[in-house]
Amino acid sequence: MASNVKTGIGFLIPFGAIIGFVLSIIAENYILGIFFAVAGILIWLLYLAVMNTATPDTMGNFIILFGVLLAMAVFMNFGWEQNIWGGIEFKTEGSVMALMVLFFGTLIGVMFRQRISDVQSLTTREKELVDKALQGHDDPRVIVVKQEAEEVNNDDEEEDDYEEYDEYDYEYPYYYDEDDEYEYEDEEEG
Repeated sequence: MASNVKTGIGFLIPFGAIIGFVLSIIAENYILGIFFAVAGILIWLLYLAVMNTATPDTMGNFIILFGVLLAMAVFMNFGWEQNIWGGIEFKTEGSVMALMVLFFGTLIGVMFRQRISDVQSLTTREKELVDKALQGHDDPRVIVVKQEAEEVNNDDEEEDDYEEYDEYDYEYPYYYDEDDEYEYEDEEEG
């Protein structure tokens, strides 16, 4: 299967988890919502690892989204409860736990986004094409720029360069002006 098809099929996993999460929240089964939020991202990561596909550029955004969903489900299950008269009472411990889940989910997502943007690696197919191009196979899909190794200048070589010059190389130059009609005379004739 092509890498794009594998990645496209892989997107069905988080979208299915989001649909399951929304249905569990509507049914007021918040523990099932926690399960969908955690299982959705874990199964998607396992799928990407097993199918050996590149992680999409939006992976960090999905991690942040699932962190928000998980924090929401944790807050709805542990952060508040309904009292006898139909009012809502907030629980401090559950609210803090939901904020911690939200913090760490967002932190991991932002770090993952930054890592993906910093590292643009080649897929295995692209590496094969580049290797073939380096071996001399002409392929119009690959442009390889070969770089020459830079020469290293040592201090010993710089000292040797000064020995090549004669003492006459450092004399004042003789300038000839076309308007002046000088005749150059040797000192011996004079």
